[in-house]
Amino acid sequence: MNSSKRRVWLVAALLSSGCAAHRIPGTDIEDNPDTRAILQVLERYRVAVETKDSNTLIGLVSPSFKDNAGTATPDDDLDYGGLQKNLPQRFAKIDDVHLDMNVRKIELKNDIASVIYYYTMSFRMPTLSSKVRTESDIKQMLLRREQGQWKITSGV
Repeated sequence: MNSSKRRVWLVAALLSSGCAAHRIPGTDIEDNPDTRAILQVLERYRVAVETKDSNTLIGLVSPSFKDNAGTATPDDDLDYGGLQKNLPQRFAKIDDVHLDMNVRKIELKNDIASVIYYYTMSFRMPTLSSKVRTESDIKQMLLRREQGQWKITSGV
């Protein structure tokens, strides 16, 4: 390849890389203020679960929160009021909580976000057994921007 063709190729490569969206290191998630803010909410959520801090977790949730726990039966459905009432009781039943979250995808549309993540959670339920229980799955968490802050509307 002669020198002028090489320069044209180099300029084209530089221009095309300059137009590509920046990604959060180690992910395929676009790096922008919204995705960073959403990831901060998820990290605060993770820490709140591990420390069993129901007040912090409830503070991350929208008053419009509704969650069907992934089931068709309404027995385990939660809304904001139910979360406030039941979360401290649920946290009281578990010990030694560890939660890993691996965010796979964030989709944004105006003030609505959908987060797909893989989680692994280990915990003990001392009233039932001293054995550590582990669960893992892919989940979706929905968030909405309310008064400039991202709040969880479903998926805890």
